[in-house]
Amino acid sequence: DPLVSLFLRREQRQQRRQLQSSLPQRLRRFLRRKFFLFRRSALMTLIALRNLALGRPAPERLAQEVAFARWRGEEEEAQPESDGGAQRGPEL
Repeated sequence: DPLVSLFLRREQRQQRRQLQSSLPQRLRRFLRRKFFLFRRSALMTLIALRNLALGRPAPERLAQEVAFARWRGEEEEAQPESDGGAQRGPEL
């Protein structure tokens, strides 16, 4: 299947890029992953505690809150990591 082979080539390229990246880039990627993991855990915990205390909100609002908690900064991940040394942190 051409789509599967394209996907596999893209994944292999990304893995090679990650293995060849410098220590600061790896550290930045690690800290970013941990930040979003902690952020999601904290937000989901707060949503659950609020739901226990105040009752469950409307399904639309709950879906919006869960989508916000799962956000991982995909817009920023689409940018190349080597942008001339002007690295920015996640904007919240």
